[in-house]
Amino acid sequence: MNQPIAMTVLDQRQKAVLRPILYADIFDFPLTQAEVYRFIEIKTTPAEVEQLLLQAVEAGQLAVVEGFFSLPHRTELAPKRQERERASALLWPKAGRYGRWLAALPFVRMVAVTGSLAVDNPRDGVDDIDFLVVTRPGRLWMCRAMMVMLVRLGHLGGVHLCPNYIVTENRLSFDSQDFFTAREVIQMQPLYGEALYRQMVQANAWIARFFPHGSQPSTQRLADDLTPAQQGLKRVGEFILAGVLGNRLESIVQRYQVAKHTRLAEHYGQRDRVVFNADECKGHYDGHKRRAMAAYRRRMQEASVE
Repeated sequence: MNQPIAMTVLDQRQKAVLRPILYADIFDFPLTQAEVYRFIEIKTTPAEVEQLLLQAVEAGQLAVVEGFFSLPHRTELAPKRQERERASALLWPKAGRYGRWLAALPFVRMVAVTGSLAVDNPRDGVDDIDFLVVTRPGRLWMCRAMMVMLVRLGHLGGVHLCPNYIVTENRLSFDSQDFFTAREVIQMQPLYGEALYRQMVQANAWIARFFPHGSQPSTQRLADDLTPAQQGLKRVGEFILAGVLGNRLESIVQRYQVAKHTRLAEHYGQRDRVVFNADECKGHYDGHKRRAMAAYRRRMQEASVE
């Protein structure tokens, strides 16, 4: 039988197996053994991760309920995760339907679900459906304007769509090469644009520095086939807006939207955390990354696993 890990003295591998669970705890999200392996920050094996997790349970550092590992005082998270998985099952068809219409917009090349739904963890089934969208260069802001109309249609139907990160094919590699961004990229669930998604995975090979086992592409929800109506919309729109008219409209829309959202960012005190240019529209106003990393650091300090 494995010997319990001492509560006060942990080696680096024992600390490493606790960190994914501490991070997921921020989002009330217990992890399976496979998920711990995917997000552990050291090179290891599934067998070693299993051994380290069992040792941590024996030492009272973790609890396991229904195959979900959590902090020992957070065993209520296992049934909560199961509830949220059921809520996700209701949200995914909506995400898929609206994601296909996003993909049908002219010049859209890739669509992926990000955020809480990507990991089946929506809060009570009412979270926004977050999307990352990749467009053709030179048409980002026109695409965004069309997305806004789709978002409004979704709201009328009670579906909260949030395409809050839009880039062109020139920005497949993310400038923010850090722990938080690496996790977000790993967790995304692409819906459309398989070839471009695989290019994105290759362009962000730096992720392996943070998560050696996390770079396997997620393709279970990918489907590049659009309906005939969607294909027609895409072809006609790209034919009409591919030339001088499209260039002119892109210039007008970009100036207007960049000015508008720059003012919003300044209003919310987030000007240094948003990016608006010809190849990137990152409008995260709520400081989610900063809050998540601050909470993670606190948890690591409390658990002595820094």
